[in-house]
Amino acid sequence: MQSYEAMRTAVLCAARDAKAAGLCTGGTGNCSMIDRTAGVVAMTPHDSDRVAHAAREIVLMDLAGNVLDAPEGVFPTSEAAFHLALYRARPDLIGICHTHAPYATVFAALGRALPPVTTEALLYGGQCPLAPYAPPGTAALAENIVQTLGAHGLAALLARHGMIAVSPRDVDDAFRLAVHVEENAKACYRMAALIGLDAVYNLPSIP
Repeated sequence: MQSYEAMRTAVLCAARDAKAAGLCTGGTGNCSMIDRTAGVVAMTPHDSDRVAHAAREIVLMDLAGNVLDAPEGVFPTSEAAFHLALYRARPDLIGICHTHAPYATVFAALGRALPPVTTEALLYGGQCPLAPYAPPGTAALAENIVQTLGAHGLAALLARHGMIAVSPRDVDDAFRLAVHVEENAKACYRMAALIGLDAVYNLPSIP
């Protein structure tokens, strides 16, 4: 089969960028991108250091979850289920970036959706709802994320877990949106220290 080197490289670069930006540590978080014509998904491998990867270690899968190409001993991320579920449910999506970004994860751990307090939030539609908790790697978590994002959502928090950003463009754009979610979360956190958490949630909407 094709090597999909360019798509693998894009996924690897997004994963490295997420780590460099402080959105992921160690082997946490995962990124993927799909070739819609072929139905082939390139996905970060399970629990490993992104910096040490080569592009060939990005796993290729089909939408049914079958591994099409990966080096011996390399397996897809344990969160493959929700990546594949999103690509099946949302034909518009091309890239996904899931991170454990520290400020966004604070709100996820609190069980609170992220209010849009900065204009950058408008870049992901202004909405970052909370997907209900389910154990990582499960079909239940995949279904919760699909339902929470709905037909048009671009970002969501995962209760007690982290966040996800999705893009109809590519995985680099999904990473870019993840950065905007984290910057908005950072502003919310700092504002809460000044005026209280409830006051942040009661601010007027961005015009």
